[in-house]
Amino acid sequence: MSTFTQGYIHRITFQELTVTVDSDGYPTEGWQNVWLDSDTELEDVPAEVLTGPGREFVQSGQIQADVVARIRCPWFPGILPSWRILWDGFVFNIGGIPDMDASGRREYRIKCTAGVNDG
Repeated sequence: MSTFTQGYIHRITFQELTVTVDSDGYPTEGWQNVWLDSDTELEDVPAEVLTGPGREFVQSGQIQADVVARIRCPWFPGILPSWRILWDGFVFNIGGIPDMDASGRREYRIKCTAGVNDG
Protein backbone atom coordinates (compact mmCIF):
# COMPACT_ATOMS: atom_id res chain seq x y z
CA MET A 1 0.00 0.00 0.00
CA SER A 2 1.15 3.51 -0.72
CA THR A 3 2.85 5.54 1.98
CA PHE A 4 1.12 8.72 0.74
CA THR A 5 -0.84 9.69 3.88
CA GLN A 6 -1.07 13.48 3.88
CA GLY A 7 -4.36 14.60 5.44
CA TYR A 8 -5.52 11.08 6.27
CA ILE A 9 -6.75 11.43 9.85
CA HIS A 10 -9.22 8.53 9.91
CA ARG A 11 -8.96 4.75 9.58
CA ILE A 12 -11.34 2.69 7.43
CA THR A 13 -11.84 -1.00 6.66
CA PHE A 14 -12.85 -2.47 3.30
CA GLN A 15 -15.11 -5.53 3.32
CA GLU A 16 -16.50 -7.86 0.67
CA LEU A 17 -19.58 -10.05 0.65
CA THR A 18 -18.76 -13.74 0.84
CA VAL A 19 -20.90 -16.84 0.56
CA THR A 20 -20.08 -19.97 2.52
CA VAL A 21 -21.93 -23.27 2.63
CA ASP A 22 -22.92 -24.56 6.07
CA SER A 23 -22.77 -28.21 7.16
CA ASP A 24 -26.33 -28.76 5.86
CA GLY A 25 -25.41 -27.44 2.41
CA TYR A 26 -27.17 -24.08 2.75
CA PRO A 27 -25.40 -20.93 1.54
CA THR A 28 -24.78 -18.21 4.12
CA GLU A 29 -23.81 -14.65 3.21
CA GLY A 30 -21.49 -12.59 5.37
CA TRP A 31 -19.03 -9.72 5.20
CA GLN A 32 -15.28 -10.23 5.61
CA ASN A 33 -12.33 -7.87 5.49
CA VAL A 34 -10.64 -7.67 2.09
CA TRP A 35 -7.12 -9.01 1.67
CA LEU A 36 -5.09 -7.70 -1.28
CA ASP A 37 -2.65 -10.55 -0.83
CA SER A 38 -1.64 -12.90 1.97
CA ASP A 39 0.17 -10.07 3.79
CA THR A 40 -2.08 -7.03 3.20
CA GLU A 41 -5.46 -6.77 4.90
CA LEU A 42 -7.48 -3.63 4.10
CA GLU A 43 -8.17 -2.86 7.75
CA ASP A 44 -7.25 0.44 9.43
CA VAL A 45 -6.47 1.98 6.03
CA PRO A 46 -5.48 5.68 6.37
CA ALA A 47 -8.27 7.86 4.99
CA GLU A 48 -10.09 11.15 5.15
CA VAL A 49 -13.86 10.81 5.57
CA LEU A 50 -15.98 13.86 4.78
CA THR A 51 -19.65 13.41 5.61
CA GLY A 52 -22.51 15.56 4.41
CA PRO A 53 -25.65 16.65 6.27
CA GLY A 54 -27.61 13.48 5.49
CA ARG A 55 -31.29 13.26 4.70
CA GLU A 56 -34.51 11.69 5.91
CA PHE A 57 -37.14 10.10 3.67
CA VAL A 58 -40.07 7.69 3.81
CA GLN A 59 -39.50 4.20 2.44
CA SER A 60 -41.96 1.32 2.88
CA GLY A 61 -44.00 3.49 5.21
CA GLN A 62 -41.12 4.11 7.61
CA ILE A 63 -38.85 7.10 8.10
CA GLN A 64 -35.34 6.29 6.92
CA ALA A 65 -32.12 8.29 7.09
CA ASP A 66 -28.88 8.16 5.20
CA VAL A 67 -25.54 9.92 5.21
CA VAL A 68 -23.51 10.82 2.13
CA ALA A 69 -19.72 10.79 2.36
CA ARG A 70 -16.63 11.31 0.27
CA ILE A 71 -13.71 9.15 1.29
CA ARG A 72 -10.10 9.71 0.24
CA CYS A 73 -7.58 6.92 0.73
CA PRO A 74 -4.31 5.76 -0.84
CA TRP A 75 -4.59 4.02 -4.19
CA PHE A 76 -4.15 0.26 -4.36
CA PRO A 77 -4.97 -2.12 -7.22
CA GLY A 78 -8.28 -3.93 -7.44
CA ILE A 79 -10.96 -1.97 -5.56
CA LEU A 80 -14.51 -3.10 -6.42
CA PRO A 81 -17.80 -1.19 -6.19
CA SER A 82 -19.40 -4.28 -4.58
CA TRP A 83 -17.27 -3.80 -1.45
CA ARG A 84 -18.33 -1.73 1.54
CA ILE A 85 -16.39 0.56 3.87
CA LEU A 86 -16.57 0.63 7.67
CA TRP A 87 -15.77 3.80 9.58
CA ASP A 88 -16.69 5.05 13.07
CA GLY A 89 -19.75 2.80 13.37
CA PHE A 90 -21.01 3.60 9.86
CA VAL A 91 -21.33 1.09 7.04
CA PHE A 92 -20.84 2.86 3.69
CA ASN A 93 -21.96 1.51 0.32
CA ILE A 94 -19.54 2.44 -2.43
CA GLY A 95 -21.43 4.56 -4.94
CA GLY A 96 -18.83 4.35 -7.64
CA ILE A 97 -15.13 4.31 -8.30
CA PRO A 98 -13.89 7.50 -9.98
CA ASP A 99 -11.65 7.57 -13.03
CA MET A 100 -8.12 6.90 -11.82
CA ASP A 101 -6.50 9.20 -14.38
CA ALA A 102 -7.79 12.25 -12.47
CA SER A 103 -5.70 11.50 -9.36
CA GLY A 104 -2.64 10.08 -11.08
CA ARG A 105 -3.15 6.80 -9.19
CA ARG A 106 -2.08 8.33 -5.90
CA GLU A 107 -5.42 8.04 -4.16
CA TYR A 108 -9.07 7.10 -4.44
CA ARG A 109 -11.87 9.62 -3.99
CA ILE A 110 -14.90 7.45 -3.32
CA LYS A 111 -18.53 8.62 -3.10
CA CYS A 112 -20.50 6.60 -0.54
CA THR A 113 -23.82 6.42 1.30
CA ALA A 114 -24.67 4.92 4.67
CA GLY A 115 -27.81 4.36 6.67
CA VAL A 116 -30.42 2.56 4.57
CA ASN A 117 -28.90 -0.93 4.72
CA ASP A 118 -25.83 -2.74 5.97
CA GLY A 119 -23.84 -2.38 2.76
